[in-house]
Amino acid sequence: MNLPSARSAFTGQALRELAATSPADSTLFRHSVAQFATGIVIVSCATAESGVHGMTVNSFTSVSLAPPTVLVSLKPGTAHRLLSLHGRFGASILQAHQQGLSAHFSGRPNDALRPEFVIRQAQPTLKHCLAWFECEVIQQVEVYDHSLFVAHVVACGKESGDPLMYFSSHYHRAEALA
Repeated sequence: MNLPSARSAFTGQALRELAATSPADSTLFRHSVAQFATGIVIVSCATAESGVHGMTVNSFTSVSLAPPTVLVSLKPGTAHRLLSLHGRFGASILQAHQQGLSAHFSGRPNDALRPEFVIRQAQPTLKHCLAWFECEVIQQVEVYDHSLFVAHVVACGKESGDPLMYFSSHYHRAEALA
């Protein structure tokens, strides 16, 4: 099979050919990929109603240091629609004690929880988090049931603390994995 070059997108026929040769069982794949420990990030977007929409993700990664570039992977939904429409988003890496925020923004809202967002330069991010990023999308790549949003980081900052981790389909604190 001929794979697309590094500069071309995995779309159309190339994706169909690649999928046809993939023997991995989806359940086994899910359990196997869960062995990769990740941080937890809240992706946030301004809404037309002057509010903020947030979504929990663990598929957020740095791509390049020069220029500072990140990637986030999203399924279709409100956050996907807002990123596609506006081309900007905030990303907040959660601290170890912020598991409630992760649940809140992953479809289990807690009415007692009042997440506090701030706009440091142009995009909303959580007021308190381990690190924050304000991003502008430079490329959107469709891959099966997800879109990869590649974005330049236009502003960022950090606080001290320990990260909230996700490993083997459960939350962990960094010291528990050591």
